[in-house]
Amino acid sequence: MNQPMTHVPPAARVHTRIEPPRGWTPVSLPEMWQHRDLLFYLVVRDLRSITSSTSLGFYWLLLQPLAFALVLTVVLGFLVKVPTGNMPYALVVLSGLLPWTYVNNSIARASSSMVANAHLLTKVYFPRLIIPVVPIVSGLIDFGVVFLVLLAAVVYFGVTPTWQWLLLPLPVLLAIGLALGAGLWLCALTVRFRDVANMVPVLLQLGTYVSPVFYPRTLVPQAWLPVYDLNPMVGIIEATRWSLLSLGPFPSGPVSISAIVVMILIGTGVFYFRVTEDIAADIV
Repeated sequence: MNQPMTHVPPAARVHTRIEPPRGWTPVSLPEMWQHRDLLFYLVVRDLRSITSSTSLGFYWLLLQPLAFALVLTVVLGFLVKVPTGNMPYALVVLSGLLPWTYVNNSIARASSSMVANAHLLTKVYFPRLIIPVVPIVSGLIDFGVVFLVLLAAVVYFGVTPTWQWLLLPLPVLLAIGLALGAGLWLCALTVRFRDVANMVPVLLQLGTYVSPVFYPRTLVPQAWLPVYDLNPMVGIIEATRWSLLSLGPFPSGPVSISAIVVMILIGTGVFYFRVTEDIAADIV
């Protein structure tokens, strides 16, 4: 039997008004934590899309750095004979590929992440910052794969680990920060200007040559070092080589520049992303 509906007087009714925030609002870390399940799901989906798009699957992540390192070792190590002191050239290349592969792949995926996930932006609310963070997190798998390859090469060439290995987290954190800061900027710019998506691969390709990925920093002329060290990847790669291979003194100057650039990129990147995300759903 249906019960009669009780009448609630207007004065007793509770009204909730939802209004969008005005102006720039800072990132809410508690809100990001509340949506950690979504972050985990998107990271898993991102990894599946990478490995399922090729017949080799997960092994493609292993084949890429191995093939690149092999070609560079043959061409530059044996034919051109790039001077690396007593260190095998293969280790020099792999130690450069370790941070560069992560930063390169993470930035490439993050730059197009908002456009690629446009269907999510228009259907459900969640912190939009999660979208460019997903490639930064999933890219750590690339880092782990290259690190395993490097470890195998270190064992093969008989390089003894030292206490400097304990400082490897420093360049790793800088690499994560650089990928995040640059990814936020390019992600927001791609939403506004679609031509940026075509420029990113070109810029990353140029970054391979202006960074000491397949050659040591010592080959750069002394007069050019003040300008060359402004590239944040210089400090990250050289600190990685110093940590793993004990090559030369600790590059304090380039590392300091890298840290400053990373902090500027993250700070300004978060600001510009937060400004852009309000209109992202309308223009993607």
